[in-house]
Amino acid sequence: MISEEFAPLIARLDDLRDRAEGGSVGMGDFLSPKEAHYAEMYLRSVGARYLLWGGYEDAERRRVYVLPDYMEEADRAEALADYGFDCDVCAVLIHTDGYRKLSHRDYMGSVLGLGVDRAVVGDILVYGENGAEAAVFCTSAMRGFFVAELAKIAREKARVREIDPSEISLPERRFSAVSDTVASPRLDCVVGALCSLSREKARAAVVSGLVELDYECEERPDRTVSAPCLVSVRGYGKYRVLSVSDKTKKGRFRLSAEKYL
Repeated sequence: MISEEFAPLIARLDDLRDRAEGGSVGMGDFLSPKEAHYAEMYLRSVGARYLLWGGYEDAERRRVYVLPDYMEEADRAEALADYGFDCDVCAVLIHTDGYRKLSHRDYMGSVLGLGVDRAVVGDILVYGENGAEAAVFCTSAMRGFFVAELAKIAREKARVREIDPSEISLPERRFSAVSDTVASPRLDCVVGALCSLSREKARAAVVSGLVELDYECEERPDRTVSAPCLVSVRGYGKYRVLSVSDKTKKGRFRLSAEKYL
């Protein structure tokens, strides 16, 4: 069941499905990871063919495409080029002088400060120890706009140029390994192990609505965690649970996970 919170998203997806039924590709906006999760859930439930693509494999923010029946379902935008379709995921590279340390928040604030809708901007990848350079994925219309209008990041002078997404050096995604044992695969037990909380505090976090399991708020402490899955705990971070299995001699379950850094 998809909550009412995502009713506008479902309405947009239905519009894209209508286009696909007419023989065209229904091309939507960049979606957040949570929106993409619900979009996939809905599109699978109605038997629609679709693609999510953000300019590179494992992109967090991805555009959604609903495909007509004559197209094969694909996992990369290159496959759509065989049908003469442009996925319209472009990029710009931003250079600053590096006099002050810049963060993802600085780049995001400067981009959105131009009055840009977040839905037309994909991932922002920040490089270097001081964050002096960043790549921004976007639509073709925004690419030209950023080249012409984006002059500063925070207080740093910025120089912006177009770049092919395939030329962008992708930073390595960083994780911290988490390994522990839990009394059972219940959500409160897993949250306690991931966040180094007591069973009581972990249960309170779940009941208080602070925990999401695969992007869905889960308030049942006894919910069974089935790997692989994502667990987010407000105030503690996001974790990718790899396995909860292989009982020890003491009857506990081995937990293997990674924390996003």
